[in-house]
Amino acid sequence: MISWADVNEKDWFFNEVMEASNYLMADGEPFIQGIAYGSFESNAPYLHEEYKGSTGQKVFTLAAKLTPGADNPLFVYIDGTQTLFKEIRPNQTDPNKTDVELYYAPSANSVVAFSSFGKPALDRFGKPIPPNSSSFAYPNKRLDNGGTYFYNPFSRQFNEYLYAYGRSLKRMDVPEEEWKSTPAQELAKKYIGLKQDVYMVSPAPGATIYLPYNLNGVQVRFIYNSYENGALFMRGGYFSVKSPGVWRNDRFFPNAYINRAEAFLLIDRLRRSFYQRFTDSQPPTQRLDESHTAYEGQRVFRLNGTYPAGKKLLVVKVDGKVVNSSDYQEFDDHTVLFNMPLEAGKNLHFLYVKETSTRFEDVGREKYMYNSNTGEKIALNGGMTGSKPSWWAPSVLSMEDERFGNGDYLVEGIAINNFADGAAVVNHMYEVSSSNAEEKEKWFMPYSLLTRAQAVSFLNRFRKWSLERFK
Repeated sequence: MISWADVNEKDWFFNEVMEASNYLMADGEPFIQGIAYGSFESNAPYLHEEYKGSTGQKVFTLAAKLTPGADNPLFVYIDGTQTLFKEIRPNQTDPNKTDVELYYAPSANSVVAFSSFGKPALDRFGKPIPPNSSSFAYPNKRLDNGGTYFYNPFSRQFNEYLYAYGRSLKRMDVPEEEWKSTPAQELAKKYIGLKQDVYMVSPAPGATIYLPYNLNGVQVRFIYNSYENGALFMRGGYFSVKSPGVWRNDRFFPNAYINRAEAFLLIDRLRRSFYQRFTDSQPPTQRLDESHTAYEGQRVFRLNGTYPAGKKLLVVKVDGKVVNSSDYQEFDDHTVLFNMPLEAGKNLHFLYVKETSTRFEDVGREKYMYNSNTGEKIALNGGMTGSKPSWWAPSVLSMEDERFGNGDYLVEGIAINNFADGAAVVNHMYEVSSSNAEEKEKWFMPYSLLTRAQAVSFLNRFRKWSLERFK
């Protein structure tokens, strides 16, 4: 079950957020996901440090400057049991460190852990400020017996185990070819990502274990096999490793503003889920790629996806051969009508890939908006080509042709008539600024913020569309 560090039972939105966060899509991913962050306010960093107590030791020095408060408390644990501390004060010899004094000295060799969630640094929209992540890395440690490390995924006898916080983690198996061709941190980003319950180990020699972000500085227990002198031995034990910085994904950020791109991305995920749950057909996307088998005399083919009828962009094949466009009619945006009846058993394939919007100027194209308050020109990142294709445009391209029964579109655009060197003019909150010009263009405006009224209005439109489409 997914939980968030900034959502608790006293919040008015608790039930709705938790239900949505634990609603799984067809691909197994949750409907609602957190926002990755890695930078914090001064005096309020994320902190997790563990120490072994000495006889009579009541004062412990933390490696960070910390000022805890009601919204950022400091938690202290002795051998896993929470306790109270007596006083917290700046270290007298190093102002960048903090001393914590306990009421009683723990037993010798007890594990004393200090944890604080910290306060993420936020921008004016309530979203985390991107950090300088050049030093970010997944926590990793070269195994003490890494030269003779042995792992067989098909063996039930020689297994390995990683335990943290009293539970076991799942090993991610990475093909050996990828270890040879791809940097380890890139593989960790691919296979571990922002998950909290998996790990991976590079092959011998030099076997290294890579941990998820939530185990940065946390004591774990790893038991593995080592092939030594013709025999297998169980090796391992307790250890903790600390990376200078990690991306975290344990916050919902309930007070952050949501923009149109984020909102429509969520709705598109829900739309696809409904198609897969309530119909036998695949959800329409920006890529129409369908195969059909004709029955005797069939001329009409209804497609699940849509295409721009009349523009001859649809590729039609019969038994693997491209059909001349004069042999059929693009009847409407989801129907193809052949001039002559087809024989039974003919295999037809229909293909259309939409890379630019037919309705919005900034979807599938590189467009900008101009902040009239700061003079900043901001890229909308709507292009589908290049090294970094748009993260939001595919969802809009997939949804823009969805309609109500009366022909109205589910997705509506924003009329733009105020431009500065081709860029849409907005204010500091990315609200569109209008002018007296009569000529208007329809843009999607992905980074425009949604008010509560706009969010509720679209959600209700989606509710009514869903009832029509899936009744």
